[in-house]
Amino acid sequence: MNASLSFQGSIILGMGFVLTPDEREVLVRKNRRNAERIFPYLGGEEVNTNHDQGFDRYVINFGQMELAEAERWPDLLNIVYKRVKPERENQKDIGGKKFWWKFLRSRAELYSALSPITRCLVTGIVSKHLIFSFQPTDRVFSHKLFVFPFSKSSSLGVLQSRLHSCWTWLLSSTMKTDLNYSATDCFEPFPFPAPDPRTEIPTLEAIGERLYTARAKYMLDTQQGLTKTYNALKDPDCADPAILGLRALHIELDRAVLHAYGWDDIEVPPYTTPRTPAERLTFETFEDAVLDRLFALNAERAAEEERQGLRNKKPGKPTPPSDAPAGKKTAKKSAKSTTQLPLGSKPDPDDQE
Repeated sequence: MNASLSFQGSIILGMGFVLTPDEREVLVRKNRRNAERIFPYLGGEEVNTNHDQGFDRYVINFGQMELAEAERWPDLLNIVYKRVKPERENQKDIGGKKFWWKFLRSRAELYSALSPITRCLVTGIVSKHLIFSFQPTDRVFSHKLFVFPFSKSSSLGVLQSRLHSCWTWLLSSTMKTDLNYSATDCFEPFPFPAPDPRTEIPTLEAIGERLYTARAKYMLDTQQGLTKTYNALKDPDCADPAILGLRALHIELDRAVLHAYGWDDIEVPPYTTPRTPAERLTFETFEDAVLDRLFALNAERAAEEERQGLRNKKPGKPTPPSDAPAGKKTAKKSAKSTTQLPLGSKPDPDDQE
């Protein structure tokens, strides 16, 4: 369904590539050409913690250059030689040892996909809340992020909605209580309202941009990051007027996403963590209805891909039957093994490094 539209960030394998802002300033002052191979470097912690989701570090990046070409930046190569090469000598990975001046996994396919656009969506692989945000494409993304070549607010709206959140918390693993997002399990088989996740949907474009702008303003005003912002959003005791406004926008977003699917009959619950049995029942009713329809749409899209010859002829794993009891623990436990993955989709063994 969504194959080749999500990427883990670069695995640099060597913190010696990383520079502080002061180190970069010294190097650029020494030789302005050094700026050509020094890039902003962004990880999951900065995205979730910084009030502007901005970067705190830089990274030396020679891309796919051969050593002879990298030698055109001797100041930078000398740093990598001293800081990275000794560490690489102890690596079992033959390529990492031989090509010590390169990232272990540069993710050239990621940056190629980003080249036509000026902003993209990212999410931290491990985070307390499922949160997506836009980033400029002029930086190196770390392996602690998943990156999506989407520049439209429609895509943000769908991914930030609780429809995708319900799907993700069901199909992802966790680290303690944090979400461990897996694009293979959660994004690739997720059926967007339109078959192409990049499709611009005017109503979602509008509410997605409004929510994003209001959220960014709140974080700037309060000087706090995404995690603290969503802690407040989910806290029923928080009655800050700005938080109440953001909650209202999230509910409006959920309704707009449901409308894009044609599922206006599903009632949207409050945007706070349920506390009482009645509140939990309201949310579970929403969750079960959403998951039932997403699984059905997933199966429908997979069948259409197979009909068009876009899917392997080998039979895929069955989707949940239409009469499966909604919300039952047994049905939810089996969900991960019953979603249809896109053609050629398989976990990347490097994603665990």
